Amino acid sequence: MAFRPAIRSGSTAQIDVTSTSALDRFLRSARRGFLVGVDERESTPQLFVIDAANARRARATSPGRSVIELPAAHVLDDLTYGLLWSLVQFDDGLLADDSALAQEQHALDTYLALPRSAPSRMAMPDLTTAGTQWLGSSFCAQHIMRRLDGLTEPPVFWTREQTGEQAATWLWFQHKIDYLRALSSRFSEGAAPMSRAFCIPESEVSRSDRYERILLLLAISLMELQGIRVDVLPDPEYSEMDGFALIPEQRAVVANWTRTEAIWAVDTVTQRPALRGFREATGEAQAHSVMRGPDPQTRLRALAGYLEIDWAWLVGRCRELRECGTASIVRPRSRHLSVEALDEVFHFFGSLAPDR
Repeated sequence: MAFRPAIRSGSTAQIDVTSTSALDRFLRSARRGFLVGVDERESTPQLFVIDAANARRARATSPGRSVIELPAAHVLDDLTYGLLWSLVQFDDGLLADDSALAQEQHALDTYLALPRSAPSRMAMPDLTTAGTQWLGSSFCAQHIMRRLDGLTEPPVFWTREQTGEQAATWLWFQHKIDYLRALSSRFSEGAAPMSRAFCIPESEVSRSDRYERILLLLAISLMELQGIRVDVLPDPEYSEMDGFALIPEQRAVVANWTRTEAIWAVDTVTQRPALRGFREATGEAQAHSVMRGPDPQTRLRALAGYLEIDWAWLVGRCRELRECGTASIVRPRSRHLSVEALDEVFHFFGSLAPDR
């Protein structure tokens, strides 16, 4: 990181980028970096952040200027910190794994043809944590979609993510937003709405930092925006439930990639006792969800209360970020990542009235 003086004035902040050899070297580096402007005029300093690539681009388009002007939405708080924290982990890992992931693609078709599989992480020891997450998540999405062919009514989904770190994959991985859109397109004409359940116990909420809880709320918001009604069950008894897509009275497509020892663990279950267990779990989630209300806004506001996130503050910050866009702060470098999902969520929240 490089720190420079900054001055906020209304809706903008100006970072002093008076040319120095050290700053020039920092901005030209191929490594991920952040330029942070520090406004110390108040008792509590305000920080404004932009990634080095964007700062380099801004200087190139306005040569000779001694400042970079940013939207004040770039202020570093729990929301922007959560975005940067999650992206850096994914981006660095996926860039390091790009060649290895490309080489592994040929093996996925073989696995997809199998009714069940659970390859050990030791089968691909060179992958980083981010690469393993991406591969497992991508495979599970393909496994589910292949086994939903021919359905006219949507299955009921259960998702294993419980923390912001796990749920941030929905916000950054390109295949995640593609997967949600494909589901919405396939089942949009059905009589019943799609539904998806999470188990997020109070103990998990209390041990998570606020920036992680914000990521979790944004990920669930993305699903609601895609026409998926989300239920959040606080009962810890269901914490270890497999992720699945349940086709009632027929089968359950099991797909796990998070909180599992394997890269992924998938199966197709038809035994009636197991199906009954899946059905009971989704029934519990629907009956005891912390998300109540007739529309996404009402349900998400209830979730914000459960996660101890100030609703009015979040709506206001999302409105600011809607105006400038995620990419104005930071741009993913990996081809597997995208800002599409986040911009969609910010647009939704930014259109809401904070006092409702």
